[in-house]
Amino acid sequence: MGSSAKKLPVTAAEYLEGERLSEVRHEFVDGRIYAMSGASLRHNEICGDVYALVKNHLKGGPCRVFIEAVKVELADDLTESYYYPDVFVTCEPADDDSHVVRQPKLIIEVLSPSTSRNDRGDKLANYKRIPSVEEIVYIEQDWPEIFMVRRSDRWKRHHYTMLDSLVHLESIDLTIPVSAFYQTATFPDDVERPWYLRYREDG
Repeated sequence: MGSSAKKLPVTAAEYLEGERLSEVRHEFVDGRIYAMSGASLRHNEICGDVYALVKNHLKGGPCRVFIEAVKVELADDLTESYYYPDVFVTCEPADDDSHVVRQPKLIIEVLSPSTSRNDRGDKLANYKRIPSVEEIVYIEQDWPEIFMVRRSDRWKRHHYTMLDSLVHLESIDLTIPVSAFYQTATFPDDVERPWYLRYREDG
């Protein structure tokens, strides 16, 4: 989702208190708050498909999956930030705060033209610094492409661009084809990625 920065030096405590009362969601990065804009129908469909897949896979186990409206915290010596990932999983019983998860295991973001640069850049770098995070997955919304990194292989980048390619989510032991991420939001037969984003498929 897109966001606009409000350059106000607020504390994390002030942000958290304000967020409980706000009708608009905001992310918080190093004292600045960013209002989250609404999602497109396609973005929402993909989030819903992925959430349902993961939730069904985790059914009966200790892990929980959340979608869009729950915050993830990053707090260390360098920064204190709060994000709203599109979909994420935690398997820690200690994550019992009613509004914030501190030990996410898997983070999944759906990319749009307005968010792609930040999501692939600063936000990805910050997600990697959360000690509990094992895997980060990015899903392009407008063409079939999955981009993912894992802590276990030193954040090596993997890209999957064919709808029948299998993607293994190591963090939750789930293997599904690229097409499963787009069950509702299908593509026309001639859809192409922009030439400047045509990556070699590593998966």
